[in-house]
Amino acid sequence: MAIPHIPSLTLPVTNFEEMLAMSNRHLIGVLRSAVLAPENMMRFSPRPPTDHDAYTVRHEPGRIAIHLYSEGTELFICYLVPPHDFD
Repeated sequence: MAIPHIPSLTLPVTNFEEMLAMSNRHLIGVLRSAVLAPENMMRFSPRPPTDHDAYTVRHEPGRIAIHLYSEGTELFICYLVPPHDFD
């Protein structure tokens, strides 16, 4: 069975070390205000979906992955990385 392609966005963040200590709820709040807010969403490609209803946060080596879901189906992943990883 093939794994479907899930669109993703990689964002370098200057306060990555601080974000590592944030709760999952706080990280989702940051994502919602900085990326998912309608006035900000147009800046990103691919654009995150507007019709999601759940999130999961995973701390992976060197990045934080926030997965967006709608009715149990994964729609999008936003990766937060240190700025030096994006140079």
